[in-house]
Amino acid sequence: MLGKPNVGKSTLLNYIIGQKVSIVSNKPQTTRRRVIGIDTTPEYQIAFIDTPGIHEPHTRLAKSMVEQARMSLGDANVILFVADGSHHPGEMDREVAKLLKRESTIPVVLCMNKMDQLKAEDVVRNVDAYKAMLGIEDADYMMTTAIKGENVDKLLEIIVSKLPEQDPIYPDDAFTDQSQRFLAAEMIREQILIATRQEIPHAVAVLVDEWEEETGLIRISASIIVEKSSQRAIIIGKQGQFLKKIGTSAREEIEKMVEQKVFLQLHVRVSEDWRMSPRVLHELEYSE
Repeated sequence: MLGKPNVGKSTLLNYIIGQKVSIVSNKPQTTRRRVIGIDTTPEYQIAFIDTPGIHEPHTRLAKSMVEQARMSLGDANVILFVADGSHHPGEMDREVAKLLKRESTIPVVLCMNKMDQLKAEDVVRNVDAYKAMLGIEDADYMMTTAIKGENVDKLLEIIVSKLPEQDPIYPDDAFTDQSQRFLAAEMIREQILIATRQEIPHAVAVLVDEWEEETGLIRISASIIVEKSSQRAIIIGKQGQFLKKIGTSAREEIEKMVEQKVFLQLHVRVSEDWRMSPRVLHELEYSE
């Protein structure tokens, strides 16, 4: 799954899998590393690789994100190009298309997402522009609204028609390659992205420090990492109320995933320029 930031790749993946395997927000570059979501039915098994949105990188973190998306091309049988179909192709869409033509000979399927926002008079113009940009036929695209699941079944039919026949790679009950520990950290970050504005979303990371399982309870201690003391003050909020709000929302999401009670303890620490630090990026599992 390839495309520029904020086109709905993670929303689409979560709808297909039926569980949250990739966090979602309205902030660009929410996805920071490749995530595999596994859809298994009696007819097929598809492993979707959700990749960070391709953009112009200005930090080590951003460079790692773009490189993960590029390297994923070599692991795929089909490229699902996800675009915001309500808009004409932009410069970054064209850059992603150039990347595909330069580095891949794999079949491409176009998902023109957000069709509920597409004006009727722009349909033909936008469809023709994306098809020409990618060099695909009429049978190789579908317009969808991922948040509502509209036409996702038809999109899956197109993808399945292009996949090779082979034995399943994953067990029937597997739905992602991500650990619960990493997913919990991402769910905490998701709540911060939803609740904050301006520079905070890009400057925040979350690391699970402790994970202890007891009978009917999981105790989790996690650090929220920011780049400045002023950001730390915003995350904590007046008398710790903002941090408490984030913790409550995140705990509820984590409990849905683990299907038991969770005790969540959050701390906020400052690590200046962590997005440029190879050590911190490795600790956060954002790089190899």
